[in-house]
Amino acid sequence: MKTIQVSALMTCVLLLAGAAGAQTVTINNLMNYQDNNWIDDMWFVEPGAILDHFPFCRGSNQDWGWLHDVTNSIPHGATGIQSATVTIVSWKIDVESGEDDVVYALPEKPGATTSIIRSGIELGLLKGYNEAPTTVSWSSDGQVFGYEDLWSVTTFQLPADAIEDLWNNGHLYFHVDIDQTSYDGMRATIESSLLRVTYYAPEPVTPPTTAVYRFWSPVTSSHFYTIDEAEVQNLLTNYSWAWTYEGVAYYAMTDDTDWRAAPVYRFWSPLVSGHFYTIDEAEKDSVVANYSSDVWTYEGVAFYAYPVGQQPADTLPVYRFWSPLVSHHFYTMDETERDYIIANYSSDVWTYEGIAWYAYAP
Repeated sequence: MKTIQVSALMTCVLLLAGAAGAQTVTINNLMNYQDNNWIDDMWFVEPGAILDHFPFCRGSNQDWGWLHDVTNSIPHGATGIQSATVTIVSWKIDVESGEDDVVYALPEKPGATTSIIRSGIELGLLKGYNEAPTTVSWSSDGQVFGYEDLWSVTTFQLPADAIEDLWNNGHLYFHVDIDQTSYDGMRATIESSLLRVTYYAPEPVTPPTTAVYRFWSPVTSSHFYTIDEAEVQNLLTNYSWAWTYEGVAYYAMTDDTDWRAAPVYRFWSPLVSGHFYTIDEAEKDSVVANYSSDVWTYEGVAFYAYPVGQQPADTLPVYRFWSPLVSHHFYTMDETERDYIIANYSSDVWTYEGIAWYAYAP
């Protein structure tokens, strides 16, 4: 077995299976509070919430579900699914008191609860904290002492018909029917759901990498990043008074040879005289749709990198900051630089926005 990616959101593992040496790639797709959407009725408990309080602790008439979408994580060249499991971490499932929380799998979100019972694939019951205990670090003001110890974990092996739906559609909907057979006040809180899918697929191809060069301008108080040697030479030759070369920021890719890679989009703002980069396609589309070109001009793909959750084990995070003071973004792989900014600048100067993407160290 060869691990080729380690991540909380997605893990890829290569296995040599069987006499024929068939390869498989396993991906992990995690859903938690970060995926909550009140319109879609998703209620993964948020950090710091009181575990036995609404809206996250829900009763028999407050059933809900979530969609695991792995469309963008299917390995290139995949020919099918070998196996799949879903693992649900939940809180205070009182099985001994008669609580029965039934989990269903469906190809799409149903229009009505009756559709779930009629057409859903019943996976089984959530396990209680005595039968399948697990540990989740939890702290919240007002929480009853000891309640933080009532976590449990349940793993369901998906049957063939659910796997077929997942392969055909690239997604699968899961629904929990809370306390299905009674209305005596039993409730359930769900922390996360992890879908693990093993595909028949070849090993990801090692991608060609290229240097991402970094410049700083004291004139515009902004940084500029490019893989274009001609752009680099132009700045060095003609704009040395405005742009200071700071070296190689990190190594990225020139294409998506590796199926886990994604384009990093580049924008230029004549309004604030700065560039903006994002790997988030939804963010890119929002900027294009909501800002005219005299505010943000889309310049195309700058390079390719790995989205959070799809990174190989030998890559490092690139951190993103936003400055409301100078209206510019800043990106760095240097943890010391990141920590210095966080420690020495307030959020109205530099706001830390998390990991932008993953790339290779210089």
